[in-house]
Amino acid sequence: MHLLRSSMPRFLSSLALSIAFCLAVCVQVAGQAFDKGEFAARRARLLERVGADVALVFAAEPHVHAVKFRQSPDFFYLTGIEEPGAVLLLVGRTKQAFVFAAKRSPVDVMVGGPGLLERAGAAEVYGVTQALPLESFAATLAAESREARKVYLPLTPPDSLQMARTEMVSRERDAAAHPLLQGYAPPWKRAAARVRELLPALEQADVNPLLDQLRWVKTPYEIERLRRSGRIGADGVAAAIRGTRPGMYEYELEAAAHFVMTRMGARGHAFTPIVASGPNTVTWHYERNDRRMEAGDVVLMDYGADYDYYTSDITRTWPVSGAFTPEQEKIYRCILEARDAIIAAIKPGVTVRQLQDVSEAVYRKHGFHQQFLELGRYVGHHVGLSVHDVGSELTDAPFRPGVVFNVEPLIEFRGRQLHMRLEDTILVTAAGAENLTAGVPADVQGVYALIKQKPIAP
Repeated sequence: MHLLRSSMPRFLSSLALSIAFCLAVCVQVAGQAFDKGEFAARRARLLERVGADVALVFAAEPHVHAVKFRQSPDFFYLTGIEEPGAVLLLVGRTKQAFVFAAKRSPVDVMVGGPGLLERAGAAEVYGVTQALPLESFAATLAAESREARKVYLPLTPPDSLQMARTEMVSRERDAAAHPLLQGYAPPWKRAAARVRELLPALEQADVNPLLDQLRWVKTPYEIERLRRSGRIGADGVAAAIRGTRPGMYEYELEAAAHFVMTRMGARGHAFTPIVASGPNTVTWHYERNDRRMEAGDVVLMDYGADYDYYTSDITRTWPVSGAFTPEQEKIYRCILEARDAIIAAIKPGVTVRQLQDVSEAVYRKHGFHQQFLELGRYVGHHVGLSVHDVGSELTDAPFRPGVVFNVEPLIEFRGRQLHMRLEDTILVTAAGAENLTAGVPADVQGVYALIKQKPIAP
C-alpha cells in the first residue's frame, strides 16, 4: 500500500510526462465541474461588507486521520478549493482575490497528487486573481493593504464539518486546560498574532460574523446540493430500517446506510454515524455501534451525508421487534406530532423561539412538558456546509427563504435508559417549508411496513 520515500528517486526521471498528463486531465475535469461564478459571487458579497479594507480566510490544516481531507467550511464557501494550509486574501479596494498555497515537491506530487500551484491555469479555473506560493504572502499582504484601515480575519474559532463555532470554543477551551498543553493556542489564533506583526497599524476585526450572515441563507446552487444530500441520507436510513430484527448488531444498520450513501455519490458522512439501541440511546453522540440489539429495544439512528460539501441530518427511532410497546408508542407519537407541527409552522418570518412555542404546546398536550423544559426547549439546529451550521444561535432572527433548519424533537428518560427522537432537514421556501429528508417515513405504520421489507443484503 505504501511506497518508501527512500526508493522514490529512481522514479523521478520518468515522472515529468505523467505529471503533465495528470495536470491536463485535472484542469479539464475541474473546468467542467466547477462553477466559478457561484464562488465569485460569494466573494463579491463579502467584499461589499469589507469595503475598502482587506480580509483573510484560512484553509483547514492537513490531517492524519483515515478519512478524506475536508476543507474548512468558510474557506470552501469562498473558493471551492480543496487545498490544505492555504490562505485567501480579499482586497476591498481592488476587488481582487489572491490564494496562497504551499509548493509541492515532485515526490509529494507523486504521493498525494498535484497541489493548487502545480495545476496549470488554477487561478482561471477557480476564478481568483492569482494563485501564489505562501512565501509571497507577507509581501503581497503589505502591498495590497497599504490603503486599508482594517484587516478582517478569524478572531473566533472556525466551524468544522460536525462542530459549530460555539462547540469549537468549548473544544479549544478543553485543549488549553490540559495540564500538558499550557500555553496552547489554536492555528487561527496564532495566525492572527502573526498578521498583527505584519500589519501593526491596522485594526483587526472578526470576519466570522460577516461570513455567518452570508452562509445562513443558501443560494439555489447550495439548495440543489442540500436536496441531493437529504435524499441520500434518507435513502440510507430507509435501507437501515429494512429487515431490522433482534439479534442484529448496530453496525449492520450502519453498513446498510453506508452502502447506499456511497453508491449514491456522497463524499462521506456528515458526522460520525450514531446507531444506538436500548441503553445506548441516552448517549447522544454514541459512536461505538457494536451492541447486539434485543427484543423490546428501540434503536435510534442519527445519520447524514456529505454531498459536494453540503450536509444532511436525519434521525429515525424504531422498534427492533417490529412494533413499539405502549409506553414507547406514547413517547413516539408525541415527538412525531411535535415534528409535524414544527415543520407546518416553518415559513419566512418565523423564529426559532416561535417554533419552540409551537413544540411546547404539543409536549404539554401529551404529558411530556417537564421533559421538554429539562432539555432547554430544544427544537433543532441549522444545517449547511457544517452539520451544526451557522445561525443556530439566532433564536430571534426571522427565517428567510433559503434558510435550512433541522427539526429535532426528542424525549429522554435517563433513569430508564430511554431516549427517542426524530430529525429532518427542512428548507424554508417562499411558500413555507420543504422537507429534504422526507424520503424515509416517520409515521408509525409507515415505519412498521419498512421494517418488514427485505434488507438490501442478507
